[in-house]
Amino acid sequence: MKTIKHPSSIVASAALALAVAQTATATDGRYREYVIGERAAGMGGAALASATDVDAIFYNPAGLAKSKGDSISLSANLYGWERFKTEGGLDWGEDAKSSSFVSIPAAMGGVKRFSDEWVGGLGVFTPKLEKRHLVSASPDRTGSSHLDYNDQTVWIGPAAAWAPADSRFSFGAGVFAVYRDYSVSESSYRKYDHNQNGAMDLQMLGLLATVGAQVDLGDGWSAGASVQTPTLRLWDDGKLSINGSFAGIDGLDLGLYTTDVRAENYIPLQLAAGVAKAGENWSVALDAIWHPSANYDLARWTIEGERADQRIHLHSVFDVSLGGEYVVADRYPIRAGFYTAMSAVRVPDDPEATDFTSSDVDMYGVTFSVGRRSEKMSVNIGVDVAFGNGEDLNYDDQGDKGRVDSDRAVILATVSTTYYF
Repeated sequence: MKTIKHPSSIVASAALALAVAQTATATDGRYREYVIGERAAGMGGAALASATDVDAIFYNPAGLAKSKGDSISLSANLYGWERFKTEGGLDWGEDAKSSSFVSIPAAMGGVKRFSDEWVGGLGVFTPKLEKRHLVSASPDRTGSSHLDYNDQTVWIGPAAAWAPADSRFSFGAGVFAVYRDYSVSESSYRKYDHNQNGAMDLQMLGLLATVGAQVDLGDGWSAGASVQTPTLRLWDDGKLSINGSFAGIDGLDLGLYTTDVRAENYIPLQLAAGVAKAGENWSVALDAIWHPSANYDLARWTIEGERADQRIHLHSVFDVSLGGEYVVADRYPIRAGFYTAMSAVRVPDDPEATDFTSSDVDMYGVTFSVGRRSEKMSVNIGVDVAFGNGEDLNYDDQGDKGRVDSDRAVILATVSTTYYF
């Protein structure tokens, strides 16, 4: 750690460092921010019992065994708009609001059939991307604030599936390197009180595995299940910079910088199961997904011998996906779906009991897509609309914590193209 100006209070400097990172918990509350994939993107993510091709690599690798041949998904992108609002989110009582345009390369990959029984695939997925940009000033022009942050997670890895001859079962497994890039920069000025700035930059690399199975139950029914392991930390890198002056504390003028910030992107165990029913030109599917509770440090560092950390407390979460498909003239699939993205964090009963904010916003989404498919190509366009509201924590103008309402809305256009060989 490099000390620019010696602070007179280690506690104050640690509190400022925590303030820099406090927005991080908002990005750890949900395990999915939107639905990814090609067919799955239109069906609300309901894919465990029916996924094939590149979708199966992410949702249930056993589905690769149902792939009819080699394929490559060149693009499965999302374009759209994200809005975030916290009532009274600024320390002068004004609402904190942010709107951002997002462009997400959500999924791409390829599938290769090696034999009648073995199929392999390689996929790249972006299951999370959040951005915030906020610039505001108090009505009396005595205060201002600025926030910029970006949080993105990318999965990349191979998968393989095996379907024994003359068997109703297929089995699959995948291994993914999970990379997360998180950065935040924020500043706050209050006349006759404080002027503080901070920035944190974290990169994290982990490893997780997925194993799954699918079974043909007969009469158009199928079932699928998968187990996703918790992430194993492989590498991390972090930097933290804070500086500020405080009129209410004599002599406190601090400036700190460290490149020794430990970071972890922990995704807990996931258990998932689903069923699907297919007719001559239609299908429906339902999935259930569960994550247990977990605790971990998103970031931790030491300030002049005193440890500070950004502790994340995750509660157990149960999500569902429901979707349906109808194929017109055997080549025009129309799909619709519904999904939940429940928050794993909770606003504490005693707001003063925690040193950071805990954004607790449950999301609900609907999807719709239309497409055209042939023997050589499949093209789909659609929309993913998600919204939710809940609670957050915030400091009032007296420095006390309290509950405030918070809501978020996302509207995304989906585009996917797959070529078959």
